[in-house]
Parts: sequence; structure tokens; C-alpha cells
Amino acid sequence: MTVGVPPGVADGGTPAEVAGSDGRLRRFRPDIEGLRAVAVILVVLGHSGLALPGGYVGVDVFFVISGFLITRQLVTERATHGRISLAGFYARRARRIVPAAAVVIVATMLAAWRWMSPLRLHSTGVDAALSAVSAINIRLAQEGTDYLRAEGPPSPFQHFWSLAVEEQFYAVWPLLLIVTAALAGPVRRHRAGPVAVLLVVVTGTSLALSAVITPRSAPWAYFGGHTRAWELALGALVALAAPGLARMPRALSSQLTWLGLAGIMVAATMFGEATPYPGLAAVLPVAGSALVIAGGCAAPPRGAELLLRAWPCQLMGRVSYSWYLWHWPVLVLWPEATGEQPGTAGKIAAVVLSLLLAVATYHAVEQPVRSRPALVRRPVLGLGLGGFSIGAAVAASLVVAQLAALPTGSGVPASRLDTSDGPAAGGPAAGGPAAGGPAGGGPSAGLSRVIEESLDLTGLPAGLRPSLDQAPSDYKANRCYTSITSSTPTDCVYGDPSGRRTVVLFGDSHANQWFNAMNDISRRYNWRLVPYTKGGCPPAHYPNFVLETLKRVYTECNTWRAEALRRIRTLAPDLVVVGSEARTEAIRVGAGGMTRMVRELRSTGAKVVLIADTPYPGFDVPDCLARNPGHVRRCVVRVSEAKLTEPQRAIETRGALDGGAMLVDPVPWLCSRDQCPPIIGDTVVYYDKSHITGTYSAALAPYLGPELVRLAG
Repeated sequence: MTVGVPPGVADGGTPAEVAGSDGRLRRFRPDIEGLRAVAVILVVLGHSGLALPGGYVGVDVFFVISGFLITRQLVTERATHGRISLAGFYARRARRIVPAAAVVIVATMLAAWRWMSPLRLHSTGVDAALSAVSAINIRLAQEGTDYLRAEGPPSPFQHFWSLAVEEQFYAVWPLLLIVTAALAGPVRRHRAGPVAVLLVVVTGTSLALSAVITPRSAPWAYFGGHTRAWELALGALVALAAPGLARMPRALSSQLTWLGLAGIMVAATMFGEATPYPGLAAVLPVAGSALVIAGGCAAPPRGAELLLRAWPCQLMGRVSYSWYLWHWPVLVLWPEATGEQPGTAGKIAAVVLSLLLAVATYHAVEQPVRSRPALVRRPVLGLGLGGFSIGAAVAASLVVAQLAALPTGSGVPASRLDTSDGPAAGGPAAGGPAAGGPAGGGPSAGLSRVIEESLDLTGLPAGLRPSLDQAPSDYKANRCYTSITSSTPTDCVYGDPSGRRTVVLFGDSHANQWFNAMNDISRRYNWRLVPYTKGGCPPAHYPNFVLETLKRVYTECNTWRAEALRRIRTLAPDLVVVGSEARTEAIRVGAGGMTRMVRELRSTGAKVVLIADTPYPGFDVPDCLARNPGHVRRCVVRVSEAKLTEPQRAIETRGALDGGAMLVDPVPWLCSRDQCPPIIGDTVVYYDKSHITGTYSAALAPYLGPELVRLAG
């Protein structure tokens, strides 16, 4: 789930206050206050999953509101006083934004300390600190492009990304306004031409970047200030045009407001998770918001204000900022506190709780701080309060994160996996089938015994490896693993670089999880190992394959795969070991995609072995173990729930066999009695919700190696 933007708010005074020199411009805009309510309700309903899959467009509504209100204040200040006070501007922002945000950050960190897994608390503390200094959007964009991190549980501070974008915009916008206005000459009424030109350039450039970057890197497009600035700039353009818009015919302005509100609602109901966003799709809610605000400048009696000025909208709009701050952490921490995913009733309860917290924060923090006379009169006090609040939030976040006690192995004895326990080199694994058929990967009696014992573990064993804090990163041995944003394979040689046989490891992250084992095997048998692995990229070609992380067709995968296959043909390897997540696309396309890929690999003269997909726990295993250090069985997954019996696995296996591949099934090395333990012996098996750790991969080298020797000859 992706989260949105905090309500754009005026710097001071009443929440939707606009003071202009033109008498027809109203000081208070009830339509904007109501529009805030619409926006925050869209966001809350969208994020809670109760309704409106496109509720995230409330993001755009808030940005336009913010750009309008703050630019109107800046322009009015210059017109009235002949200058813009930067100290006064940033002091107002500090009073208005920072105290409430700091309260929510500290309270959320304390709640996370109480209910969240200690394994996640350190990362959550970093998120909290970055949120306090308006930099969380950069971290989220970077993590969003890491396939192995993008599918992790959401941070309770993820929604602060948009506050960061807004503050980054306002760090430079007043300065640009001052410089542009100064170059334009003395202050003159209605002389906004140079500023308007600047805003048109910002709007056009930022929108173009959004359109270009969204299909290439959705996380950077979504979280980046460079692709969102146009939404604030468009609101600023409406602010410059406000005096003229106030003289618009009432009939026309009324129609514009209803048209704009309809555009917002169409986007909220028709858009969804599959919509490439923001891109050009954001034009609909952004333009709709601009039309509501522009039409409302003339205060048409039959406009959308008829709806927006109703008292429920006014009340919701008044507390919208605090509600936005609270709704996401409550939704994220609700299942942590209750121990189960909320149903409809639970989601409604979480939303109501966040609204009650918002009302309390508005009356106890927001309103008193914003209107306190001493802070209003002396900007230095407002700046000091903002700095102190930020510092306190950062300090509290980091201190709480350090207080988390990560569980370690207790005195519970465990059978240590013996890496010399595997079948003898060159001989078949115990229970393995005849050469050329589907290898069962049958474990030795020793490994079978350890798996059986591990199903009965109660607490974390002594000497746990990797440790729980190291487990999430226990996959990084392959330095040439290709990220999802790259289209170019990287050539690396592992194993024995001077080996007489060349072996290629080819596939996605479910191939890369076997790298440690393959590297050890290659050293043992004097093979040159060349890995070509790329996150989220299936080795078989599936037309129009959409990677959920990018929310678009994974074009980088197609380019990378074609080039990797070309390089494999040039290598003319002796053996290609293929690994792949069993994807539902196989159901849509059939076995032919895997068959064609295997035949292409075999055309190089290589023998091909497919390592069938491993169990899919579906939950973050190290996180589960950290939550249940004395109840390890809570983290055991049944074979029937691990995607091992789903049709796509059988389809890909059949396709590989039809193409002439040989098969190794690793399930007997991971499961027994229809159950797959999270720890085998003293080793954590999975580093996330679907990949085995590098440590366990290496532990299986004595079993996988003889299988490959037997099959490859």
C-alpha cells in the first residue's frame, strides 16, 4: 500500500485564510476547508482498504491547496509590505507543521516500541528521524527500487514522505519568488507576469519529468519532489490569477467547481494500485482541484461550496492535518497490537481512533501553538520552537530504537548442520531418482533428522546463524546481482576462475538465493561460476509481465534477459542452473515460455538443470522469530500454504522438462511432515518471506553439488 500527502495548510491564522488586496477575495474560503475534508477522507478510505482504491489522489488535492494558499499569502505580503519576510514565513511553517508532527512521531515510536517486532524497530527509528527532518521521501524512493526490500512491511512513517516533499518545495519557493519579483522591478498591482512565467516553467518541467520517470522508476516518480512540484506550482498559478478569477461570471465559476469536484471523484473511484502514478494520470485530480479553487474565487452561490461548506466537511477539514498524521500509524500498528489483520470492523475502529486522536491533537497542540501571541509576534520564537521540536523528535526516535532488545539464541541446544553430511561427490543423493528425471533432492538421514527435530523447536537455539539482525541482509554475497532498475548484465566469475568447466547460474532472485551454494560447489569441483541473476526478472519470457514493485511492464527485464542469453551463447557453458519464482504468469501463458527458454539454453551445448521453487512462507520469517523467540512453531509454514501445490509451479516444471531440462526439487531439504520449519538446526532458513538465507544456501551445497554432478555428468 502506498500512502499520500499531508494536508497543505496556510502558514498562520485560520486554516483556509486568504488575505488579498482585492476586496472581492474572501479572507476565509469555506470551500477550501471543505475540499481538505474531501481529500483527507479519500486518503483515509483508500489507505484503510474500506473503499475508493484510488483514494491516494487526495495527495494531489492537498498539494494544490497548499500551493494556492501559501503563494497567495506570499504575494499578498509583498503587495502589502513591499517585501517578504523569510524569517516570518519559516516561523509560520514551523508553528503550523512541526509541533503536531513531532507529537505524532514520538507517540508512534513509543507505540512501535510496545508492539512492533524489535527487528524492525531500528529501521523504524531511522524512518522517524528522517521524517522529522523532511527527508523520508528519499529513503522510500531508494528502498522502492530495491526488489528485495520493496515488498517488506510498510513503515508507520511512510506517509511523512509527502510532508517532506512539501517542505522541500517551500525551502526554495519563497527565495525564487523574491528573486523573480526583484528582477521584475518595483511592486505594482497585478504585475505577476515574471512569477507566472517561472511557475509555468516549473509546472511544465515537473509534469514532463513525472510523465517520463513514472514508467521507468515508479518509486522515484511517486516519492520525488521533482515529479510533484508541478502540483504545488499549479496551485500557485491559481493564486496569482485569483484577482481576475474573482471577477469571473458566477454561472461559469459554478460549473468549474462542480466539474473539478467530479474530476477528483472520478479519479478516486476509477484509479487503483495498477494505475501508473503519478505520471499523466495525476492531471485529472490536480486539474480538478485547481478548478474547484479557481471557480471558488468568485464565490458562486450554486457552486460546489454548497456541499463543501456543510458543517461535517468544515469539521473534517479543520482537523485534516492531524487526522492525516495519525491515520497511517494507527492503521499500520493496529495488527501489531491486536495480533491479527483487521477485518471491516477493525478497520473502522482504527479509522475512528485516528480521528479521535486528531481532534485531541488539534485542540491540544495545533491550535494553541499556531495562535499563541508571543509566537506570532516574534518569529525567532517560532523558529526556535520548530528546531526544538525537530530535535526532540529525532532524539526520541533514535533513543527508542536503541532500547529495543533483539532476542538471541537461548541455551536451547540445537543440532548443528554438518556441511560434510551430504552425499558423496559423484554419487546420487539418498532417495534420488534416476539420472535425467526429476531429482528429488533426497536428504541424508542426518539432514532428515535435523529437519524433524527443528519442527519441534520451542525457543531460539543457541548459536543462531545468521543472527536475527543479520538475517535480512544475508543474501548479498553475489556482488553482480542486477537491480530491478538496471537493464545490463554484469560479468563476474566466481568459484574457480581457472576451472576447466563453466557453469552459469541464471534467473531471478530465486536463482540468486542459490549463489552461496553454487559458489561453494564450484570451488569444490573446480568450476568457473558465472552468475546472471536479476531481481524480479523471470528467466522465461512472459509477454507484458508487470512487476508489482514498478507497477508497469518490466521492460528492463526483457532487455536484460536478451543480453544475458546472448552472453551465455558466447560463453558456451557446460551447465546452466536455472532458478525462478513460480509466478502466476505461467498460468496465463502456459508451459511454453519455460520450454522455449530451456531449449535456447540447450542450443548453446549446455546441459540445463532447473532448481524448482522453494517454499513461500508469505510472511517475514526473521520478523516472526523476533516476535516469537519462545514460540518458534508459530513461524512454521505448511506445504499446503507455501505455494508448493499451486498450479504455476507444476506448469513451470513441466515446461522445463519438455524443453529437455533436468530437475532438482529442494523441498526435501527444507520440509518434513508437510511442514517447513523457519530454523533448521542452528540456521535461519529464510531472510524474508520467500528467499532462503545465504547461510542455509551454503549449508545445502553438500546436497546440491552431488545432484548437479550426477545430472550433468
